This record gives sequence, C-alpha cells and structure tokens, in this order.
Amino acid sequence: MPNDEQALKDIVQQFINQSGRQKLFDERRVLALWTEKMDELTKQNTQCRDIRNGVLKVKVLNAALRFEMMARKSEIISQLNQWAGVEVVKDILFC
Repeated sequence: MPNDEQALKDIVQQFINQSGRQKLFDERRVLALWTEKMDELTKQNTQCRDIRNGVLKVKVLNAALRFEMMARKSEIISQLNQWAGVEVVKDILFC
C-alpha cells in the first residue's frame, strides 16, 4: 500500500510540474498550513483570506493580537515558508 501511495503522490506532483501550477499549489498549501500549524489563539482569532503573488492576507479579529502579529511579521513569514518547504510568502497584510 505505501508504494501505491507514493506512486500517486509522484503522479500528482508530475501533473503539477507539467501544468505550471506549482506556484498556485504552494500558495494554497500555505492557506492550509495556517489552519493546521498555528496555535489555538491565532486560529480562533484570525481568518487566512487569500494569497496572491506572495502576499498573504489575514483578517485578525482581535486588535491586541493584530499588533503582536505585526511585530512578529518576519518571524511568521519565515515559519510559514519553513513549513511549506519553499519560499511562498513574501509579505503579510493584517487587516
């Protein structure tokens, strides 16, 4: 079964590479990683809206958290890119 799983992953990756959709795939992956990896407080008080051309848009529902996240922006960008395994996020707009 693991070989079938790996074969399917290889086929999907080959399709993504050939279709020129790697950037789009990576951007969508960052949106999913936000929901999976961020701490509970952040998950409960943010909505990761969109990412285009490396700019991630995040709605922050708590003003104090927004201030903290703005101060940690470069750290958050670095962490997201590390999780993604590729530099996808270049900037974050907190709104």
